[in-house]
Amino acid sequence: MTSKNDETIAQAMGIPPGCTFERIAIDNIEATAATQVRIRIDKGMVDQYTEDFKNGADFPPVDVWREPNSDRNILSDGFHRHRAAINAGREELGCIVHEGTMVDALMHALGSNAEHGFRRSNADKRHAVEMALKDPTISKLTQQDIADVCRVHRNTVRNIQNDLLSEDTSKPEKKKKREAKPAEPDDFRDNGKEVTQDEVELEELREALGLIKAFPYPGENAVKLNPTKDDVADAEYASTWLAGLVLTVRKTPEPSHD
Repeated sequence: MTSKNDETIAQAMGIPPGCTFERIAIDNIEATAATQVRIRIDKGMVDQYTEDFKNGADFPPVDVWREPNSDRNILSDGFHRHRAAINAGREELGCIVHEGTMVDALMHALGSNAEHGFRRSNADKRHAVEMALKDPTISKLTQQDIADVCRVHRNTVRNIQNDLLSEDTSKPEKKKKREAKPAEPDDFRDNGKEVTQDEVELEELREALGLIKAFPYPGENAVKLNPTKDDVADAEYASTWLAGLVLTVRKTPEPSHD
């Protein structure tokens, strides 16, 4: 139920038109793998949020979608906050309530945290695109539209789509084994050990650098690849990012091992 105070809160937070702010019982919020786009929930972040909740901290509301003529509240953004609220013993959580279907909730989830919150890793972005391409409705969109929904580059969608098509045609046995794997419970995707997001992204960086080092076309010979303007723009961005990394790390004193 929404109070006048909640309406004031909604106005202060700039709730989107057509949406409302409500405090919803935790048990009435559906947090499932159907809209959980991240590869995994970060345990360290959940633990930090849990302590913050226990200390009385105020968090931004999570986003839920309420289907027409239904009491379902489908969580699309705020899985770390939701898990922490449960751990902290909270009975209800502030929510931005959108009206829409499960597909609407998934489309919102696919682009969540692209510009705010707990930053997505490259693995999270890839998983988002894969979920979009496997959804019967969203997969009918153009590559550019899917890229816009997932907040990634169109080339990323194209490459992942090609990978999925390759798997479907050349590795049917591997696909069958993957589908036979038991579904993991709730919104956790455990790989057997606790891995931080920083470790995931460092490994992805190393893999990307390994691919670049393997190219036989350094310098001017790279024109043999016939790169497009978009490819050159991506390469320029990557080179600027890598140059910043090198300069920052070189200026940072090495930790003492005494």
